Amino acid sequence: MDGLIRGGVVEDNRREFQKTWDEQIKSVVAKTICAFANDLLNLNGGYIVLGIEDEEGRPILLPAGLDEMNLERIQKEIRGACKRIVPEYQPLIGIERYQEKIVAVIWAPGGDNRPYQAPVEGAKDRM
Repeated sequence: MDGLIRGGVVEDNRREFQKTWDEQIKSVVAKTICAFANDLLNLNGGYIVLGIEDEEGRPILLPAGLDEMNLERIQKEIRGACKRIVPEYQPLIGIERYQEKIVAVIWAPGGDNRPYQAPVEGAKDRM
């Protein structure tokens, strides 16, 4: 986990950090998942870490973490946002403890049904 967060194991262009989860982040995450699924450089996709803020692509540590009470809702919303990717694509989501905080790690490997198209803004969720 430390290699993913601090770098060295995964290149910077294959990692994205988001401090929290909200409506604005949901849209950004769905688009990023779609881009990683398209995997234009054949690097096996990428990772999004929720619960860690970044500055110019580098993680700011100590992590902010996610509210443990909302983890099920967050995972459901990620899955719902990904159902709107065309064709549908579902990443792998892991809940991890990092530096005593809870973070969600989304791994979006290159998909089998490329190209993928990100959800259109304002379109209704299919949850």
